[in-house]
Amino acid sequence: MLKNGIRLFIVLCSVMAAVLLPKKSYIKYLPVSLFSSSVIMFEIFYFTVHKLWKVKGSVGAMVCDTCILLIGPYLFANYWVLSLSKGKFLPYTLINLVADWIYAFPIVSLLRQLNFFKLKISSAKFFTLIFSNALMNYIFHKFYESCIAPKQSTNHPEFSEADFY
Repeated sequence: MLKNGIRLFIVLCSVMAAVLLPKKSYIKYLPVSLFSSSVIMFEIFYFTVHKLWKVKGSVGAMVCDTCILLIGPYLFANYWVLSLSKGKFLPYTLINLVADWIYAFPIVSLLRQLNFFKLKISSAKFFTLIFSNALMNYIFHKFYESCIAPKQSTNHPEFSEADFY
């Protein structure tokens, strides 16, 4: 019962974050969010195979928790951090340091105590991992903005950026 309440709370918070997110951010930050979600899926797969992460219950419970955490708070946290920092490195880094610290220490600790999942690495290592992911996301975003996005806009000159908003 408690676990379902936590799941519901996470989903409701994610829906609220999605509703409040500026509409332009969805299209602008979609590539980096998809990249980031793919990396996290690989990490979850690695953690599962090497028994570094366990969810109490069946495989279905693990898939449910993975989807809720990945599609919910992780995805919209990426959108919000990129949107708030406006793609600038220092604000992006500072926001991620604070958000990742809050997630890696108090939130993961609480979820462990509530038996939501078991993570067999220390909170410090987990913080290092998620902050490294954040830096990798920033690099990917800058690469995408400078190399891929300009080529896409020249391939379709009949569309302007205003058509998507």
